[in-house]
Amino acid sequence: MKYIAILLLLMSVVQADKYNRFLKYLNDENYPKACRVGKQIIYAQEKDEKLLSLIAQSCLKADYIYALSMVQHRLRKTKETRADASAFASVVLQKKLIYQFMYDDTDISTLALPVVDHILSYTFTAIRDGKYKVLSKHPKVITFKKDDITYKVYIDKKDMGRIVIESITPNHKEKRKFF
Repeated sequence: MKYIAILLLLMSVVQADKYNRFLKYLNDENYPKACRVGKQIIYAQEKDEKLLSLIAQSCLKADYIYALSMVQHRLRKTKETRADASAFASVVLQKKLIYQFMYDDTDISTLALPVVDHILSYTFTAIRDGKYKVLSKHPKVITFKKDDITYKVYIDKKDMGRIVIESITPNHKEKRKFF
């Protein structure tokens, strides 16, 4: 009995440390580390939907899209968390639809999904609304503009077929993101 109590105490201390590290990384806007620690909290079957939503938001800001699906199905108790769940599910679906468009020329012009402040949502919206230019058909490369930033979208066959979105600012500063 004594060993069980010690084990339970040790487990609660370890779990508390995860919460503290998550909050520290979140406050420091270190979203990749916040997401990594947050996933450990998710795996521990956390039930606090506000915390789960914060974890998913940090993963979204870190571009770890796959982590959103781990959370979105558990957000259902309040109006706010249900709205967050829809937004997270939407980003995951937008990513899949961009793949279909890039590989299979799937028409997504009739789809209406919630749009969030994320590069995948910008890309999905540009494709859906036909506000892009095709630079190459095989392999498909498209470009579009949003807020004075030019985005170039393509599939990187060398990097396991991931979506690549390059952003180029007016002063020619480049960023490359992989999804």
